[in-house]
Amino acid sequence: MLKRVKVENYLLVHLGLRPCSLTTLPAELPGAEGLGRSIDERILPRMRHLSSIGDPEKRLKTIEALKNEMRKAYRDVVEASQQYRGHLEWARKLGLRTLQFEVRPTVRELYLFRDKALEKRLENLIRERVRIREETLSHPPKGLGRAHLVYPEEFKGGWVSEMGELYGYPKCCVERYASDRENNISVEERAARQLKEAEEKGEAESLAYFVSYFFPCHPRCPSAISTGKRYLEELQKVDPRLGEIYTSILRENLDLVRRQPEIIARHRAMAEEAMQRIHKQPP
Repeated sequence: MLKRVKVENYLLVHLGLRPCSLTTLPAELPGAEGLGRSIDERILPRMRHLSSIGDPEKRLKTIEALKNEMRKAYRDVVEASQQYRGHLEWARKLGLRTLQFEVRPTVRELYLFRDKALEKRLENLIRERVRIREETLSHPPKGLGRAHLVYPEEFKGGWVSEMGELYGYPKCCVERYASDRENNISVEERAARQLKEAEEKGEAESLAYFVSYFFPCHPRCPSAISTGKRYLEELQKVDPRLGEIYTSILRENLDLVRRQPEIIARHRAMAEEAMQRIHKQPP
């Protein structure tokens, strides 16, 4: 289990500091690249004929069959791995409830929480997420970018606000995130730019980046800094070494926000490369 995932996603929820956490599988498993390669090796050869199928009905059936193959590959590769089983076992040992959601046939989201009442809220939000996606795919508004089509719920302020509350994010940061998304402003680029400006002035504070992939409304947000400080103090009470580990994670989180533009660019390049590999597959 990754050190960051242990602390942010498991310990903080176990200690009652966060209502809920999210782990993306297999991306946040140790050896994720190897697991991804194993799935690709099974799936990519099966995708080579898809672009040549012109008949809509036949193409739809082929896509559905391919999705089932992808789900099977996920079960055989990810769910059979020691890393995956270890995550579920630690959730059990720490008394954490789990809920999984299929983002794509080979990607799952693992939610961890303690309060049984929270499970109902999560289930309702997941149903709403599915509804938003189905509605967007069946009636896609003109001019939508790829991210808007793939993750349309991220551009719904109400949905984002409720999820942010479950993750334990400050209200001001959630509102800024939701506003940016609704106005087609890149949250990641905005946060990276803010951080760069704050660092140039010597005003950056790592405590504001209290969990990974969290984008504060500002690098000096009092609520975000207060949350990070509370997490640090509570972890230090459990064991001073945990405080040291968490401090290093805070620095990593800050660096992750700083590098968001290049990370996004790299992911886009990898996606394009994968599509090129599919089309270059020999018949």
